[in-house]
Amino acid sequence: MRETRVTTDGAWNKVLNGATDWVYEEEFALVQGYAWSPKGDKLLFLRSDESAVKEFDLTFYKDQLYPSEYRFKYPKVGEVNSTVSLHVYDITSGTTATLPLGTDEQDIYIPRLGFTPKGAAWFMRMNRLQNEKVILTVDLPPAGAMAKLTTKEIYRETSKTYVEVTDDLHFLADGSGFVLTSERSGWNHVYFVPNGGQPRALTTGEWDVVSVAGIDEKGKRVIFTAARTAPENQDIWSVGLSAKGLKQLSPAGGYNEAEWSKGFQYFINTRSTANEVPVETLHDGQGKVLKVLNDNADLKATVASFGPVKKEFFQFTTEAGVALRGWMMKPAAFDAAKKYPVFMTQYSGPNSNEVLDKFDGRDLMWHTLLAKKGYLVVCVDPRGTGHRGRDFRHITYGQLGKYETEDQIASAKWLAKQPYVDGSRIGIQGWSYGGYMSSLCITKGADVFKAAIAVAPVTNWRYYDSIYTERFMGLPKDNASGYDDNSPINHVDKLKGNYLLIHGLADDNVHYQNAAEMTLALVKANKPFDQFIYPDKNHGIYGGTTRLHLFEMMTTWLEENL
Repeated sequence: MRETRVTTDGAWNKVLNGATDWVYEEEFALVQGYAWSPKGDKLLFLRSDESAVKEFDLTFYKDQLYPSEYRFKYPKVGEVNSTVSLHVYDITSGTTATLPLGTDEQDIYIPRLGFTPKGAAWFMRMNRLQNEKVILTVDLPPAGAMAKLTTKEIYRETSKTYVEVTDDLHFLADGSGFVLTSERSGWNHVYFVPNGGQPRALTTGEWDVVSVAGIDEKGKRVIFTAARTAPENQDIWSVGLSAKGLKQLSPAGGYNEAEWSKGFQYFINTRSTANEVPVETLHDGQGKVLKVLNDNADLKATVASFGPVKKEFFQFTTEAGVALRGWMMKPAAFDAAKKYPVFMTQYSGPNSNEVLDKFDGRDLMWHTLLAKKGYLVVCVDPRGTGHRGRDFRHITYGQLGKYETEDQIASAKWLAKQPYVDGSRIGIQGWSYGGYMSSLCITKGADVFKAAIAVAPVTNWRYYDSIYTERFMGLPKDNASGYDDNSPINHVDKLKGNYLLIHGLADDNVHYQNAAEMTLALVKANKPFDQFIYPDKNHGIYGGTTRLHLFEMMTTWLEENL
């Protein structure tokens, strides 16, 4: 075996070859910036020049006489991004060629890349605003003949808001076309795109496809997951390339995740519900259960030993006419004649879902503890979240936080009207986007919420990264009011209740700068609040006994302040 160096210009905080920069990894979930051709004779790779991207620095304190500093490239909203290009290395000739990107625009993204089964290179190109997605292919001639490469556009999709980047693109082996998902109908569905033809829907209806596992070439069908039976569920489905024969392959209800064998002849399904631990079963390609692989009896017994409180799903309509869905856990020995304080937990971020019929062990145990302490624990997915169609998701475009806050406030008001709720004792908690939301709720909803916990929150969208923020908000220069109107720092004067702000000093994602800005705004407004900082801890705030400390602290704080 011989080792061959393909690139020579890689440099820390300057140039990356075959690997991705911080923001691509975080927001496009693209870590491996390269792909091998089907024959293994060509290597396609992404080159990122981040020389002009501004740096952010983190300070670490543990076991050091003098703190150390870590600096990395982090493009904040509206700032300079990495300049990207695509290249292909030919093993036979030992030469590298640059692929044309089909545009003269430099401020673009290449969030996906690879090879078709026939050996052509393909890539996804998006504009900076992420409201245009183009898929292109480049035919690669034999070794030594790659001087004149040309692109071929095979798909284009535009939106007034944004187009999602997914892993749902799959090419047919015979080269006749490909499948992907699109929200063009108002709901996320599977489409087949024949070579040179127009997209044809394989699934339709008022429900969302979640992801596509691939194409069963022999069976002439597409395998996918969807929230078809209810927004809380995730099921495994198949549909023919003819758009006929829609079939559910997983058991009804709950949350299903499948791992497929090559050729889609078998799959291992992991199924759970909000109140049932995951069970792993082996199925044939048509969904028939062949064997229970893991009934998780030990975990089931362990969970049962803690006496968990069951989640109950509910639906209601706000005074503004918005239909929302949620779950609640009632206090132990619930008595409808009594009134209970409410602890609302949520995330609320774009296309996310917390109201799922899925087992969530860690949070289930914490929420069970709170319920046993006498709290009614509630979670509601507001507008902007997933599984409810494009319009429900995209209504938050350009004004993140506005409708989500309105819906959480409306949820609290609805709860306050229930005979078993103490409306004067409603609190809310969240992490990251959820912390952003709880900060907005305790300020904008100061007359509704008594207490709020914000863990690692965004407090000013101008401080967050370019890809995520601009996808949902556009550029600050074009949408200044959208950025400012729903930043918690601009609403601290409304604060009346109890507020706990928590952040890790080494958070490379949502920088502590957000908490610092919130602190300065609260102090300026002369508002009392509580704060706790975790030195050397990142966005996850974990390691050793850190998580235990965090959750015990939040529990004690709630008992004292709600």
